[in-house]
Amino acid sequence: MSTRLPPDLDAVSLSALISSRICHDLVNPVGALASGLEVLGDPSMDESMKEAALDLVKSSAEKSVALLKYARLAYGASGGLGAELPFEEARHVLEGMFAWQKASLDWRIAPGHAPKDEVKALLVLTVAAGECAPRGGEVVVEGEKGVYEIRVTGQRVIVQEDMSRALDGEASELKPKFTPHYLSALAARSAGGGVELSHEEGVASFSVRFSARSAQSGPSALTAG
Repeated sequence: MSTRLPPDLDAVSLSALISSRICHDLVNPVGALASGLEVLGDPSMDESMKEAALDLVKSSAEKSVALLKYARLAYGASGGLGAELPFEEARHVLEGMFAWQKASLDWRIAPGHAPKDEVKALLVLTVAAGECAPRGGEVVVEGEKGVYEIRVTGQRVIVQEDMSRALDGEASELKPKFTPHYLSALAARSAGGGVELSHEEGVASFSVRFSARSAQSGPSALTAG
C-alpha cells in the first residue's frame, strides 16, 4: 500500500473528514448538556426533574471533556512536530474514553515515551478495538519499541468492512468515522511498517508495527498474552 495521500484526498479533505468525526463524537453529549441546562433554567420543573437534569449535565460534561482530551492528543499537534509523547498520558486519556464504553481496558505497556505517531496510532486503534465490542468485553494493549498488539475479546466482536478498508489504505470512499484509522495505518506504513487486522468469532487483533524503530526487536517485542 502507498504511504502517500491519493490525489483525490488532499490535506483540506482530510481536515474536513477529521472535523466531521470530532463533531459527530461531540454532538450527543453536548446536546444532552444543553438539554439539561434548559431544564435547570425552567422554573416550572419540579425538584426531581432538576436533580435528574443536574445528573445529566454532570455526566454529559464529563463525557465531553473525555472526548476533547482524546481528540487533542489523538488528532492534534500535542508536543510539537517530531516530539515524543508519554505512554502514561495516552493511558490516562484512554481510561477517560473507556469510562463510556462497554468494554474494559487492560493497558500493559510500560511507562516511557515513544514517537508521537506511534502514541497517536495506539490511541485511535485502542478506541477502535473497544468500539468493536458493543456488548462489552476486554481490550488488551501491549508491546514496545514500535511493535504493538491491541486485542479485543467479547461476546460479540464486530469488525466493519469500512474500517478494514481504511486500515488497508483504501481512501476512495473514506468516511469521517474511519479517517483516524486510515491516518494511523498511513503513519505506520510511512515508518516502514503497517497495521494488520485479524478477526474471528469473539476476538479481533490489531497488530501495529513501526519498522523504523522495531527492525531489531522483531515480533518477540510483544508481551505474551
